[in-house]
Amino acid sequence: MSTKPFVLIIEDHPLYKQALESLMRLSFPNAQVASCSTADDAFAFISQQDAASVRTSVVLLDLSLPGLSGLELIDRLHTDHEQMQIVVVSGSDDPLRVGACLGAGVQAFVSKSTPPDRIVELIGRALRERLNEQSWLTSEGPRSLDGLQRVHLTSRQVEVLSLICQGMTNRQIADELQIIEATTKAHVSAIFKELGVVSRTQALLAAQRLGFKEQQG
Repeated sequence: MSTKPFVLIIEDHPLYKQALESLMRLSFPNAQVASCSTADDAFAFISQQDAASVRTSVVLLDLSLPGLSGLELIDRLHTDHEQMQIVVVSGSDDPLRVGACLGAGVQAFVSKSTPPDRIVELIGRALRERLNEQSWLTSEGPRSLDGLQRVHLTSRQVEVLSLICQGMTNRQIADELQIIEATTKAHVSAIFKELGVVSRTQALLAAQRLGFKEQQG
C-alpha cells in the first residue's frame, strides 16, 4: 500500500481528465496522482492506499459519471472513508447541484471554468492542512455560500432517489430495499421536501440535474 498523499481524479471526459491530471502532476510532484472514469475503478484505487494517507488526500470528481452517479459516489466514499476530502469539479454552476454536494459534505464545489491557478491553490491547501471550510469556486472567483439552499439526503434517501430514477413505484422500492411501503413513502416525502418538488416527475428532473440517470425498465 502507498503511504503518499494522493490526488484521485474521477472524470469520464477524456480531454478534461487528461488536462486535470497533467495539472496535478506538474503542481504536486510529491503526491501520487491518478485518474479513472468509473466508481469501481475509484474504489479499487482507494483500497490500495494506506488508511493514514486518506485523511490528507483529496478526490476530485465529476457528478455526471457512467453507472453510479456522482452524488451516490460521494455518499459511498463518505460511508467507507468518513474523513475523505472530496472536491466536485462540475461543468454546471446549478445552485441545486452546489447545494446538494455541499449538503452531502464535500469540501468544495469547483466550476470547470475556474482558472487553473485557483484549483491548484485549493488542492494545495487540501494536501497541506485539509479543507476545514466549504467553498464554491467559479470563473469569477469564490462565491458566497450565504443564502445557498443546501440539500441534505440520507444514504437511504439517495438509494430511494436512484430507484425513482429507474421508474420504480413505492411498492417496488420497498421490495427492493426490503422495507415496508410506509417507510418508502416517508423517504419519498422527505426527498420531495429537500429537492423542493411536489411530484415524482419534478423529482426525476431534479435528480437528473444532480447527475442521476433516468432508467426505464
